[in-house]
Amino acid sequence: MLSVFPPLTPTEAALQSLRDELKGNIFRNVNGLFAKYFEGKPWSVVVQNKLQETKSAKIVSKLSAGVPGIARFDALVEWLAEFQTLFFAVDQATFRFHSQPLSNTGSTARTGIYLETSDLQSVAGSTRVFGEFHHDNAPVMADDDDDILRICERAQQVFKVQSARCFVHGFLVRGTTLELWVFDRSGAYSSERLDLAQRPDLLVRALAGYTLMSDEEAGFNTFVKRLAPGSNSYVTFHEHDKFHLRPELIATADYIVGPGTTCYVASTSTIGEPGTVIKFSWREDEEPTELRLLQRAHERNAWGIIQVLGYQDLVNIADLRQGLHFPQMFVNRTFSCVATTPLGRPIRQFKSIPELLEVLRDLVKALQSLYVNARILHRDVAIKNLIITPQHSADSPKGVLLDFNFALDLDNVPPIEPMVGSDGFMAIGILSGQRHTYRHDLESLFYVFLWIAIANDRVHDEANDILKGMPKTSRLWNWCSMDFGALGQDKAADMSPEGFEGILDEFSSDFASLRGLAKKLHALIFPVRDGKIFTGTETDQVAVQRVYDGMADAFNRSALVF
Repeated sequence: MLSVFPPLTPTEAALQSLRDELKGNIFRNVNGLFAKYFEGKPWSVVVQNKLQETKSAKIVSKLSAGVPGIARFDALVEWLAEFQTLFFAVDQATFRFHSQPLSNTGSTARTGIYLETSDLQSVAGSTRVFGEFHHDNAPVMADDDDDILRICERAQQVFKVQSARCFVHGFLVRGTTLELWVFDRSGAYSSERLDLAQRPDLLVRALAGYTLMSDEEAGFNTFVKRLAPGSNSYVTFHEHDKFHLRPELIATADYIVGPGTTCYVASTSTIGEPGTVIKFSWREDEEPTELRLLQRAHERNAWGIIQVLGYQDLVNIADLRQGLHFPQMFVNRTFSCVATTPLGRPIRQFKSIPELLEVLRDLVKALQSLYVNARILHRDVAIKNLIITPQHSADSPKGVLLDFNFALDLDNVPPIEPMVGSDGFMAIGILSGQRHTYRHDLESLFYVFLWIAIANDRVHDEANDILKGMPKTSRLWNWCSMDFGALGQDKAADMSPEGFEGILDEFSSDFASLRGLAKKLHALIFPVRDGKIFTGTETDQVAVQRVYDGMADAFNRSALVF
């Protein structure tokens, strides 16, 4: 069985991206880490007895003394094999250590070590714990060196494969120094540097602990249950609402720090047709804002939005880190699971252009219903948050809005609004610091249409992923930047009458005939006043109705004549 990691050295660009992501979220020398994870456990006595009993004491002593002298990959493989004969019981036959030589960045040979399970059907995946072993006696140098970033990059790879995991254990052996690491959705933290010269048995103790940890102690998401090894996984709300998870994921997170949104396809029986989405995510708010606003939207008969079937908060970062001592505050995220319906196709998977136009028409109506009936703004209209749904009746929507994590209750607006939205789809006014209004949601939907018409990408949801398949000359490259001021200016230039002609020139051949539609939508959202496009918000009810009706009608007419 292969490890989840390719034996490649991450690029400097990848390391810099990770460095930016983890800035302020890495904590070294955290007091209490070894005690929290390795002492006072039901299996701690098992480890201690194994270290002391006559049969194994000599082997433990040999293993402990041999760590500093492991200078070659094959010697490490032999060391781990001997460890396994000592600590892997019969009921742990599905566990094993897998070793893999890593690309060398200097004179030091490095090996990746992974504690894996052969149970490939598990939602948790194969890697339980990972580590790195450096085959030299060089002292540990700087605190923030590339070695740390590389082990963080390995944690990132685990989270890519096991996106719904709560946290991941890791370890790093450099010379006679051992560091234990934990990675969660608020960052990374390590133990103090443990001296193997002074305590030779510490690596053996740590590895033994990793092999004996329960799934929960190892950081797995235990809300996902299984009737038996190899059987289908399921989640249960309120002890009776059971949803069976399908193996395929429809959303994963490719980072460490953040909400880690992960979505599974599910059904109410093991053989039933899937019609539900099970979403795991880590929110920063204390309250479940998404749940509250979705419930309110349904109470007020909002049309074209997902429906909640079940919800449960599971754990938060503060609880996971309880008993540890950090030098500064960290972001306390709450892990939750929500079941929603309907299950649809991503908007990028439209079967025909008329279908896409009808979906966009209904999404305009959905945003209008959300704003007018429920007094809610979505604030994150983007390709990833829009789906095409099967119509069960003539009145049901073809397009539905997902993900209300950033939604705003207009009856409870905070004094300061953070800038929210998805890269590539944020409105010009938001980028310049305006408060969010209904027209910004419509402007973002207009950008969704432009991205699809230009890139015609049926695979990717994120703007940065879509750009990888586009020529460097595309104006859309300027729509993804962390320099929001410059980004707003670039978008405003592209939405000017002259600049928009350049956008139209980029339409793919399949969408070339819809340039006229794009012009109508552009005129509705960016009317020219005093020679400049208007990016503000009209609040007069007639004007509000005009832009909603105008956009829906434009999409509908184009669908009928295409």
